[in-house]
Amino acid sequence: MIGFIKCGILCIIMNSNKQLIFFVAHLDDYEFSCLSYLFKHHHKYDTIKVIIATHWDYKKDIWLANLEQIEEIIGKKVEYHNLSFSQRTLTKYFDEMKDKFYGIVDFNSNFDIVTHDTNDAHSDHISVHKASFGIFKYCNRFVTIYSPSSVNFVPNYYIEMSEEEFDAKHKFLTNYDFLKEESYSKKGSYFRKEYTNVASIYAMENFINCDMQYCEIYKIYKWVE
Repeated sequence: MIGFIKCGILCIIMNSNKQLIFFVAHLDDYEFSCLSYLFKHHHKYDTIKVIIATHWDYKKDIWLANLEQIEEIIGKKVEYHNLSFSQRTLTKYFDEMKDKFYGIVDFNSNFDIVTHDTNDAHSDHISVHKASFGIFKYCNRFVTIYSPSSVNFVPNYYIEMSEEEFDAKHKFLTNYDFLKEESYSKKGSYFRKEYTNVASIYAMENFINCDMQYCEIYKIYKWVE
């Protein structure tokens, strides 16, 4: 907080630092769902934080290499935090996860949150959404993402991607080995290129009225300029 004295009264004003906070459940969720928001809006923020709730040794180095390339694309450093919970345990450790997340948020700054949607079939994603929604009243923007486990996702915000951006996204995802997925199904079929671009079908069938060959989709709950 920044304070100043006027007419003998201490006045408090909000720190002008503007932060963008991505909070997702797993390594690779970010590459699948959040890149276009970063590419379009990164220049509006003083600080960009990516907070990932779970850790998996196999994916750690791949994620860090992807992040380094993402930083090169936007020409800006990204502050990365991993809360280090095991995958599929966020329901069990919800309060602990929420406390760690809130401890990273600077409540004295203006901040926007991009996170999972409430209509998601993955328990880890739902837990992350609930924790994020707990501070809905403090943020300026609250935007949710489409993920491979979304159910009845209803987007109202479409961000077009260039072919170059989409190819970079696909490359980031395919750096992970599909055969080493830790899901119960042991399938990584949602990484195939046709599925990665399913958002363009949403745009077409929702009459966006422009040809978005590549895009990502989001749901805006709150948007304050």
